[in-house]
Amino acid sequence: MTRNYEYFLKANLDAYAGKWIAIVRQKVVAYGDDALTVYNLAKSKYPHERPSIAKVPKGETMILVVKWR
Repeated sequence: MTRNYEYFLKANLDAYAGKWIAIVRQKVVAYGDDALTVYNLAKSKYPHERPSIAKVPKGETMILVVKWR
């Protein structure tokens, strides 16, 4: 599991409910309604990093992690 994913699972992201977010170095660096726009904004701020992109759910959700062998 990556650090950014761990951050996504544990952080309080209520302020971004229903939005796409980009996470770099365990912090939200961009957000908005369009995933590609959010990704491009994050890449422009951190060109040498690989942003993690996720849509923050509205309300409760269950996240299932499956590890393939």
